[in-house]
Amino acid sequence: MKKKNVPTAKSEKVVAFVVARLSSSRLPAKHFRKIGFKPLISWIIDQLRLSTEVDEIVITTVAEEGNRPLQMWAEEEKIPCFWYEGEVDHVTTRLRKAAEQYGADISILVSGDCPLIYAPLIDMLVKALKNDVVCDIVCPTPFLQKKPLALQGISLARTRAWQMGDDLSDRPELKEHHFPIFAQRPDLFNAKMVSLPDEFYFSFNRFSVDTLADLEFMNTVYAVLSERQQLFDLPSVLRLVAEKPELCIINEHVHQRRLVENIKKVLFVIDAGGRFGYGHLMRSLELASQITERLSWPVAFMVDDRLALELLVEHGFIGFCGALGRKVNFLAGQKTFRINDLICDYDLLVIDIFDQRGPEKGWRQELAKKVPVAAFDNFQPWSLEVDLLLVPGLMLKNINLADPIFPKTVSGLDYVIIRREIRRLTRRPIKKDIDLLVYLHDAKLRHLFEALAAQTDYRIIVLSSFDNNFPTLLARSRYFLSGFGSSFYEALYLDTTPLCWPDSKAHLSDAHNFYEKTGLSVKVIQSLADIYEVLMPLQKGRVFNPEIKDGTPHLVAALFELLESFNIDAEKL
Repeated sequence: MKKKNVPTAKSEKVVAFVVARLSSSRLPAKHFRKIGFKPLISWIIDQLRLSTEVDEIVITTVAEEGNRPLQMWAEEEKIPCFWYEGEVDHVTTRLRKAAEQYGADISILVSGDCPLIYAPLIDMLVKALKNDVVCDIVCPTPFLQKKPLALQGISLARTRAWQMGDDLSDRPELKEHHFPIFAQRPDLFNAKMVSLPDEFYFSFNRFSVDTLADLEFMNTVYAVLSERQQLFDLPSVLRLVAEKPELCIINEHVHQRRLVENIKKVLFVIDAGGRFGYGHLMRSLELASQITERLSWPVAFMVDDRLALELLVEHGFIGFCGALGRKVNFLAGQKTFRINDLICDYDLLVIDIFDQRGPEKGWRQELAKKVPVAAFDNFQPWSLEVDLLLVPGLMLKNINLADPIFPKTVSGLDYVIIRREIRRLTRRPIKKDIDLLVYLHDAKLRHLFEALAAQTDYRIIVLSSFDNNFPTLLARSRYFLSGFGSSFYEALYLDTTPLCWPDSKAHLSDAHNFYEKTGLSVKVIQSLADIYEVLMPLQKGRVFNPEIKDGTPHLVAALFELLESFNIDAEKL
């Protein structure tokens, strides 16, 4: 017997509500980041348009100025946009109000970060709900082997269930998510279990885009499918990943946030641009990315270089213009911040600045908020005030870490940072067709090597500034010449032999220490004659370099332990 006032299957209006905000803490504006040739959100909309059961599609967002591009995009695509004026974090109320405004009888919640939704499965679930008019919610049946469902970012309910669910969501953790009350109070909601075809239950469970690693996974599988002239859709991706399970390595480490979780915020302070170069920024970007992926903690940066700020946006991070312990470089159009303008909103401070400078003694006491502080390989007096020294590689020399004046330190090859741009180059063999790659700050030295390239048969490429193509050039090179830095470890990772033309006594000492501890013969270059001695034997065979692995996860673990111990110590006070 049907319940009273329950609409019949034929009259029910089905509306898909695509939930999206551009202020994601881990990957801002991710909905407009491209997978292949079009934005992530377009893949979602195009799949919904293939549905035979969906009557209307509605973008559902919050009335924040930062979401205006989403509203404008919806208008261009001729898609309705529900502009919710209520509390930002009240997700259940936002969805309920949208369903009521658009007269939905059956409401489909579509996460705006899941590009692999699949119209035939959505239609199957809608039909199952329509065919049972007393049912409130439709749920895919768990697979017998307990594999997760590959169709992610989709849930279906009658609007009456959303209304009741919103009324019952009386705590922040219930309001802020997609109706967790359904699972907590199954006695109040009529749920229908539906079995989907077996091929849509899959052991890999990262088909949403929350981080750069997730986006890289999507673009990698898209590229492979495009080469094969296959569609980028859920069935094709599942077949590809079954054939090439190594693709899952790209983002299998990404942490999925739980319903209730203690999220911390991290602030990096970096020297970048000009005489500082971009080595500090690039390694810190990789560490920051893995923090967001492995711990789900949002990260922001403070820098005072325009290219650095652009790179931060490209990598999905917020950048503030400022510096620590020196005068800030003026950037037109950029508001300048002091460390104390920002630190009150953060739980951890990470400093990666030029190793021959730093703030004045006592700087730590001037921080407006007492937070744990980590610093990269800097042994100036100011660094004795930090809680943790990060030394990703072999920079430690004649330093007695047992001396109580030194903070806790993690160092060695187990902590080397290898950027993902470098790591991904090892997935396919790359021909070593460049004899020497040169990256030196001194213009006169660069001119010497440009002349050498013109006078000999050796293939020499000279870089004069930051180059986005640097990882590929490094992978193609047999030798790499630069002042000493983190790129030496990246060179070894790519089986490229690093040569050092030191631009300071410190770099000369660091280079000798590096060659000694890696077992490589000393490759310190200080004249063109030295270069000839290296290049002449090239035809005799390859150099065997020591194996290097990415140690960034160990640095993430060290920062997590620092914050945990700091919080425990704070509770004792």
